[in-house]
Amino acid sequence: MVAVTPLDPPSRGASRPTGWTIALRGVRRERAGTVILDDVDLDVAPGSIVGLVGPSGCGASTLLRLVGGAERPDAGTVTIEGRVGPAAPRVAEVRDRTPVARFGRARAAIVAAARQAGVIDPDAEADRLCDLVGLTTGHKGVHRLSHGDRQRWALARALASRPRALVLDDALAALHTSARAETRDRLARELRARGVTTLWATRDTTEGAAVADHLVVMDAGRIVAAGSPDEVYARVADAAVAEVLGPVSAVPGIVEGVVVEVWGQELPLAGSAHDGHCEVVVRPENVLLVGPDAPGVDAVVEETTFLGSVRRSTVLTSDGSRVVVEHAPDQRVDDRDAVRIALAAVPATVRPLG
Repeated sequence: MVAVTPLDPPSRGASRPTGWTIALRGVRRERAGTVILDDVDLDVAPGSIVGLVGPSGCGASTLLRLVGGAERPDAGTVTIEGRVGPAAPRVAEVRDRTPVARFGRARAAIVAAARQAGVIDPDAEADRLCDLVGLTTGHKGVHRLSHGDRQRWALARALASRPRALVLDDALAALHTSARAETRDRLARELRARGVTTLWATRDTTEGAAVADHLVVMDAGRIVAAGSPDEVYARVADAAVAEVLGPVSAVPGIVEGVVVEVWGQELPLAGSAHDGHCEVVVRPENVLLVGPDAPGVDAVVEETTFLGSVRRSTVLTSDGSRVVVEHAPDQRVDDRDAVRIALAAVPATVRPLG
């Protein structure tokens, strides 16, 4: 977890806006005969942050373009604050690569946006927003900014305009890991403090889960799961959902009543299931490296990767299961090492064989 330095609240001269309501009903979008969005329904509550995640080509960016007014649906409606089509208010947007003018200083553009929005002290607000997003190169021309600083600038300028709704399409993609996490947390706090209705699409599923009040998983132009981040993360039995939010493994088990037996362990069931053979679906953090005499199964390490706070290892068990394990970095293992693994004593999610 990255430590975040608190910032001063928005200036007194800026009143808190009321976020707009956003609703999509039966939205369909095609390009060259290919369906990009297929019968999408989505409600975004005023002032909430909705995270959109999914594999490449899932349709999230197109959905944001429809909400932002850059495209029109082929069928269905996009309603912004009760209005549709050309009558709907324009939603501010920040994309991975925001077009910029050839001339003009970065900070001056932020000041101009704040002034146009009616901020009493636009210069002070520009300074505050530059601090918030970590932009230290405001004296430069916008076209001379690095990709990362251009993203910071685009965010600051959008916030300076006092938006009541905002769409973010991988708007932090160019920032390195620690700066991205810190900027993410600062930005989410700012949006909540102002009550800005936000659709936040990201390829970083950790980011989506961290910022969202409501997390939406998309696949092939459809919404396949929606709910609070912890609810969606728990849907490990649904492959289309689980794999988007991180690796899962399936291991053999036998259901008997309200428990499932796995490698000599008995675990409670997360939900009802029929007795008999099944697959137990587990995330890496619920797989443990254990001692040679503990209940579990023997395995051989196929590969291991150091990820900083954890180490992620893939092992092949003696019963032929390939399992991903996340463990402490000081539990050092190497390729082809013999290990023993077990499952954490938490309710298990199972699915039928085949």
